[in-house]
Amino acid sequence: MGLDGPTDEQQAATKIQAIHRGKADRAYVEDKRAMAMGGGGDQPMGSPGTGMDDMDHAQSWEERPETEMAYTQPEAVPEVPVWPSYCNPAYIMPSVISVSVRRPGGAVDTYEVSIEKAAAPTPYLGGYRHKKTGFKYHHACSQTPSGLDKRIGWNNPESKHHRDTQTYETKTRSQMTQREYGTQMKRKDLYMDDAGDNEIVARPYFSAAQLHELKRDKTLVIQCYYRGYVARKRTWAMREALYLEHLAEREAAEKSAAANEKRRQYEVERRMNPKSLTDFELLYNELEAWRQKEMAAISALNLSDTEYKERMNDLLAKQSKALQTIDRLKVDASKHGHQQRVGRMLELMSKPKLWELGNGEVQEVHTASTERAQELMELYQGLNDTRLAIDERLDVLLNTKWTAKDFDCPLTRDIVELCDREAEMLNRGRSEATLGGLRKRLSNLFLQFVETPDFNPEAARFLKTQQPETTRIMSSTM
Repeated sequence: MGLDGPTDEQQAATKIQAIHRGKADRAYVEDKRAMAMGGGGDQPMGSPGTGMDDMDHAQSWEERPETEMAYTQPEAVPEVPVWPSYCNPAYIMPSVISVSVRRPGGAVDTYEVSIEKAAAPTPYLGGYRHKKTGFKYHHACSQTPSGLDKRIGWNNPESKHHRDTQTYETKTRSQMTQREYGTQMKRKDLYMDDAGDNEIVARPYFSAAQLHELKRDKTLVIQCYYRGYVARKRTWAMREALYLEHLAEREAAEKSAAANEKRRQYEVERRMNPKSLTDFELLYNELEAWRQKEMAAISALNLSDTEYKERMNDLLAKQSKALQTIDRLKVDASKHGHQQRVGRMLELMSKPKLWELGNGEVQEVHTASTERAQELMELYQGLNDTRLAIDERLDVLLNTKWTAKDFDCPLTRDIVELCDREAEMLNRGRSEATLGGLRKRLSNLFLQFVETPDFNPEAARFLKTQQPETTRIMSSTM
């Protein structure tokens, strides 16, 4: 083909067109055919104005005589059929067709196949119209894919090419498609914009062996990463276990040290400020152990009689001093214990009663006896408080005097006399150091007053034995 002739792409596009050509294209082909045959008349065959129907010349390329093909080939005129064989509207499907089947041995069997045509009209699926020729092109569909499922394939592969499938009677429903679908190929008289097209190039073939090798390599990579993860996880667990063990050991050591320090302080406090009989027994035992150790050390020196007696006299003096210290601590502990017992007893006397209500709740109730015990407890605490000023001390003495004066007995008269005596000394400006014995006696007498059930009804609950009524003299004639 020369440089001015049509290219291969144009020839292929001309030969594979499947739809009508325009009148101008058909007239051009007929004129070229007439000129090649030498039959140039006044009017070319099939030209406009002859009044002939275009369908009269709708002959396929295969149906033309050989003479025509001989004349047209030198001119290199493309013989394009107006209607391709697979979409010629003039074609009528016969009622019976012959199907040839070649056997493996080479024999050919011919079968007659009956055709059952569907009477239902073709459903309208949209289309478009050619602007130059005015021909209308409709979209079409196939019945065969109706039994195809993209996920699982054919529901029944045996009926894929069956007559029931090919002639399935469909039901027509009116619909408005969202978008028209169609395919248009390039040709020389139709411009198509391919700027937005994507060119897809097939990649090199990837065989099953290559896929297996790729999976194996990726599996090895996954195994390496997973084994590394497992190893790191195990290592971290071991490291965490060691760290937790270290923390537990350190915490146990701290607790043990704190317990030892607390026990040491407790032992020192027991020896410095003994309070119970067990504490004093411990002091006596340790003093005896120290004396035995010192005597053994003196005996081991092989001293003379004079030096031995001097050492023993020093040891005896130290032992005596230690015993005096223990006795003094015992007196202090006795006083402290007595004060604690008295304070606890007064708190229990003034504590409100607990009564259970009908709904099961417990209610605190202050009775006359508990209020009386609370007043006496406050007076007793005021008498033993050494931090009060002179005016406050005088108020406490006055309240104590009038509280005891309500009852006439030797005990109350002594309390009243002591209150008057202390008040008189305070008014004279006597120092508090000279009033220690007087205040101590007043405190002890008032404690007896509080512990007497005749003056404090709550005290009856704390008596060890029931006292006879004759022990209290409650007569106004005394």
